Amino acid sequence: MTAIARRLFVLRRAVSERWALLVLLGLWPLLGLGRLSGASLLSGRLLPLAVLTMFGLTVLLVVLREVVPEPGPSVTGPATSTTSTAPVSSTWNELELGLCFVTAAYVLIAATGGLDSFAYPLVYALVSFLMVVHRSRWVAAVWLMATAGLEVLVGWSSIASDGWAPIAYHLTFIGFFAAGNLLVLSSLVARLRHGHEAQVTDALDRMRQEARDFRLIASQLPMQSRARSRDEEELRMSLSAVDTIHEQLFHNTDLLRSALSLHTCALVWCDDPPPGGDSRKTPQLSVKEISTVSDAVRQKPVLTSPGILTSVLADPAPLRLKALGGKRVPPYYDGPTTTPVTDLCVVPLMDGPNLRGLLCADRTGDRPFSEEEAETLTKAATHMLRVVEQERVFTAVERGKYEQEQFYRASELLGAALTMPDVVEKTFASVRHIAHYDLAVLTLTDAAGERHDVTAVDTSAEEDDAPRWQAIAEQLEGTALTGSSSLVSMAVKNRHYMPASADLVDGDTLVFDKATRLPDARSLLVLPLSRGDQVLGALTLVSSRERQYLPQTREMLRVISHQVAVSVDNARMYESMEQRATTDGLTGLTNHRAFQERMAQLHALCERSGGRYSVILTDIDRFKSINDTYGHPVGDQVLKRVAAILSGRSRRVDIVARYGGEEFVLILPDTDGVGAETFANKLREEIAQQVMTSEHGSFKVTISMGVSEFAVDDSDRLALIEKADQALYHCKENGRNCVTRWSEIG
Repeated sequence: MTAIARRLFVLRRAVSERWALLVLLGLWPLLGLGRLSGASLLSGRLLPLAVLTMFGLTVLLVVLREVVPEPGPSVTGPATSTTSTAPVSSTWNELELGLCFVTAAYVLIAATGGLDSFAYPLVYALVSFLMVVHRSRWVAAVWLMATAGLEVLVGWSSIASDGWAPIAYHLTFIGFFAAGNLLVLSSLVARLRHGHEAQVTDALDRMRQEARDFRLIASQLPMQSRARSRDEEELRMSLSAVDTIHEQLFHNTDLLRSALSLHTCALVWCDDPPPGGDSRKTPQLSVKEISTVSDAVRQKPVLTSPGILTSVLADPAPLRLKALGGKRVPPYYDGPTTTPVTDLCVVPLMDGPNLRGLLCADRTGDRPFSEEEAETLTKAATHMLRVVEQERVFTAVERGKYEQEQFYRASELLGAALTMPDVVEKTFASVRHIAHYDLAVLTLTDAAGERHDVTAVDTSAEEDDAPRWQAIAEQLEGTALTGSSSLVSMAVKNRHYMPASADLVDGDTLVFDKATRLPDARSLLVLPLSRGDQVLGALTLVSSRERQYLPQTREMLRVISHQVAVSVDNARMYESMEQRATTDGLTGLTNHRAFQERMAQLHALCERSGGRYSVILTDIDRFKSINDTYGHPVGDQVLKRVAAILSGRSRRVDIVARYGGEEFVLILPDTDGVGAETFANKLREEIAQQVMTSEHGSFKVTISMGVSEFAVDDSDRLALIEKADQALYHCKENGRNCVTRWSEIG
């Protein structure tokens, strides 16, 4: 696709996306000229009716776009950092919808009598509505400016008779309506939105907290697939597990209350102390499940104090109390109950040596708990703990299965990589499936392990942190790291991941070089890329989150790093084999087969786009005599010298190849025959000045060159080579050491 075609495509796409704004820009001048008044429309003029019809269809399409949105990606599907443009598109759609509504209102007013129309109150109602439902302040400001502009356009024809007073009067009331709704109703809607978001956030936080309470989320949990983030995966696994646990626990508590004629049966859980807190302190209690006939139980699950349960927390053993007389009540009541609680039985839930919760049962009417009933409650407590343990194990199995799937996926990606760019891309993709990082750097080292070339850098930071990490990435790209004091150098030298003890890092840690600091880094891992006895480089991962590269994650990444090393080595061998398959072994130029393929591609491109190119076929004069006189090794040196001049003076887009024997061929894109002839003469003159040395003395060589031009001399690819060869033969027959264009002899 040519540059003009690309620009036209971009322009056409922009016009199609913002079609509504273009229609409005065409409609507003007609409002100002009075062409949309009732009289003009009844006269049947084609232009106003056509524009009005187009506007009506545009309004319909804009409304349908909001009512029937385009389907988005599945919530449970894989996620892409790339930066989405959905919010920007949504803002523009909101702007177009409001402008269409305001314009439609003023079109109706213009058609029914202008500013004195009976429909004018519709403007006040519409402005009030828009000021309430807007999601962006600047969009609301544009709506108000458009309303003021349309007010002036519709009332322009009446200024001569009525002056500016009606327009100013209307704009004043529009301002009052807008300000009132913007300050009052809009603020109320914003508060309701924020309140709803806070409720959703609190519900999710409670779900995660309960999952941690039930040991469904371990304290040392590695980050997982970026296709579905670790948080999303944890939430997905925890939701069903927590629901199952609550369902079974409530069934057990309700069954106990009915079977033992209890007033209340409650499962009270011991929350873990915060990180760094005193584990010897009395744990915080919260009610997880409760079945009761009382209306005096606490509405909030968190208990302010353990109350009469303190002794069980201090010495986890079954407790039976009787004859309480309602004076002392369990802490899950707000206060004294209507019917006094007289008897209480508390059974601890023990997970090994750790107290996890308390199963509480109380009664009214002075009915003490018997030994058999206490034993029943103990068995029920053991069963409840087993319910939590089963879900914990099941979740761990699901997590392990998920981790292995992602690990297999990462290995599969790397195994399919052939070229170095492919290896780089799939290395970062594979690591994202295993762990989180804000910055990932792939370095390749030399044989001595003293120079580390930054081969690729990738960032996947959050939107707010992206500029800082991107600046570091740009600073590292293409640099060569030297020295032995950096973590990268030590990881390569010792063939061991760094840091050796933990992933903690501070801003002063020398990771790459002294010029590159990582002040926001909280987790770091440098993995050597080892294959056998050889270290090919290092993979460095940096994260602004703490505890990202814990032992389990680190081991998975270490295995991945070995796979990366194998892929890097394979890519190098693949590139070497590919180069051997496409390169002449003596001169280093493109060989004949690869030349034909590249010329065919260029020829097809020029046929489609109308481009041009020229072919130069050259031959070393009297090369057989050089071999016979000075020997074949000297002849090889002549071929290398000529090839080096042809390659060194050509452009990067040119194709320079060894055609066979002492013949070379050059393809010059975007070059006509005259330009190719000029370039060929410069090459010929430079080669003629070269002095070749040998055991039998010094000598010089000359070349002859034939030129043909695509579309001028011929449109067939093979015919162009043939005509360049005929021009070269003409040089041989007419003294050699010259350049001939086929058009001069054809």
